Amino acid sequence: MNSKKLWNGIGVAAPVIAIGCAMLWFSQARAVDLPENRTLFVGVWLGAAALGMAALVKAGWIGRIAALPGIAVGLFLPFTVSISEQILPPNAIQVGDKVPAFSAPDERGEIFDSAVLLGKPVLIKFFRAHW
Repeated sequence: MNSKKLWNGIGVAAPVIAIGCAMLWFSQARAVDLPENRTLFVGVWLGAAALGMAALVKAGWIGRIAALPGIAVGLFLPFTVSISEQILPPNAIQVGDKVPAFSAPDERGEIFDSAVLLGKPVLIKFFRAHW
């Protein structure tokens, strides 16, 4: 096999691997099911970035262009994951716990008081960022 073709293939594989891993990451983030040990994700992203950098040096122009998104995703996401550690405080609310009284601005900027919910069935969903 031609060496340039091999490296072009590696250049194309880099973003496929990096973006595929990112899609899995965001799928798990939406399901609030991210693993505590993120080493596998970070390793795959950095590996894809390394493949992309190697292709950038050895591939033809097609492989070089294809490698760029793999390098970008493969370096950016591990950085964001490394700075996004989420540590729950010891007094964090758990599933089934009673929610403490709170107030917060609503979508109109008016103050909402949780006391109006007493005695009513309520589902409260809290969204949290993962990075």
